[in-house]
Amino acid sequence: MKQNTFLNQPTTKQLILVLSAWFIGSVLLVLSATDLFTESFFQKDYFILYFLIAGATYTAFKVTTSYIKNLNVS
Repeated sequence: MKQNTFLNQPTTKQLILVLSAWFIGSVLLVLSATDLFTESFFQKDYFILYFLIAGATYTAFKVTTSYIKNLNVS
């Protein structure tokens, strides 16, 4: 039996929460890594941050597509 989670069947509130957390988190990671845009973000030192942002973007994309898919089914 498939369990209903926010990844499979997100509500509007959960979608807004995930997208807000993704956007704020990504902006804060970039701002902290670049020292408020005084240095380039594309350096070897920030390799781990690339994975964090990519993972957060993937999760936000998955939640959004699940939400849209569930809207079309209902």
